[in-house]
Amino acid sequence: MTELSSNVDSKLSSSVIQQLQRKHICTVMQFIDEDSEKLVTCTGFPLKDILEIKRNILQKYGGTVKSAFDLFKIEQNNIISTNVSSLDNLLEGGLYPGQIYEVCGVSSSGKTQLCLTIASNIALEPNNIVRYIDTKRDFSGSRIEQILLKRNYNKQVRDEVMNRIRVCCIYKLSQLLKILRLLTIALKEEKAEYRTRIIIIDSLPGIIFKFSKSNETTIALNRVANMCHFIANEFHLSIITVNVITQWNYEVGSTSTDSAGNCNEVTPALGKYWSHVPNTRLLIKKIGFEDRKISVWKSFQLEPNLSCILTINDSGIL
Repeated sequence: MTELSSNVDSKLSSSVIQQLQRKHICTVMQFIDEDSEKLVTCTGFPLKDILEIKRNILQKYGGTVKSAFDLFKIEQNNIISTNVSSLDNLLEGGLYPGQIYEVCGVSSSGKTQLCLTIASNIALEPNNIVRYIDTKRDFSGSRIEQILLKRNYNKQVRDEVMNRIRVCCIYKLSQLLKILRLLTIALKEEKAEYRTRIIIIDSLPGIIFKFSKSNETTIALNRVANMCHFIANEFHLSIITVNVITQWNYEVGSTSTDSAGNCNEVTPALGKYWSHVPNTRLLIKKIGFEDRKISVWKSFQLEPNLSCILTINDSGIL
């Protein structure tokens, strides 16, 4: 909290500040909150001087007031297209700034292939940086190269795209938290015309489940969630996290059954606490050798159960 001094306003001499401190008014916030008539009595200043000091403090230390329309324009200008047309249609335009998206699916359902394709597509734009945090240690630069090569991009473009995808491999949660803290510093130094548009964390369960106690897991998830929300909102970017799912079979008696007569309950692996963290959760399912179905599982913005069909091949996801 900023303390009162002559740097705040030239009228605040040392003697005036001492008088204010005797009344327990020591910071700019306390000065702003105090009744103006009481400040007149305390300082001996005329009312117009008190109001002028308050106005100067608000201009110097107050936040910038934005209308809802201003915030809407910022959001619209920062929507980032995945360049997968059916997925962008499903997401009503693409990835929105300030939001956390989660991709869930069983093993080999195409979660990482989706992330690699989105990273490649976004990094094709010269002004976009992609931050890719790999916790499984299976990020494939050659797969990015293959995707671009199959789309007939020349070597110069491929090299530029690879350079704009900044990859970091981590092995434990403490490293993830450290990377997120370092990112808050790096993102502040980026210029508006060349900056990070998306952060991909592939994936969270591998490092979260190294905790053996449930209370430690919850604390860890809370720290990751707070940092992700802060980064997404502060720097107007999107974050994609990857999660696995668990599936439980029950006896006949439920309305949703499989071909064997059992009920399948599919839940995200990170549990109930994390279920409220992503703004939008997507479920990816394998429905053929190459085809994948992506559904809106939960969203604060989109209608649930909407879906699209994608195809995975050498050119990425189409």
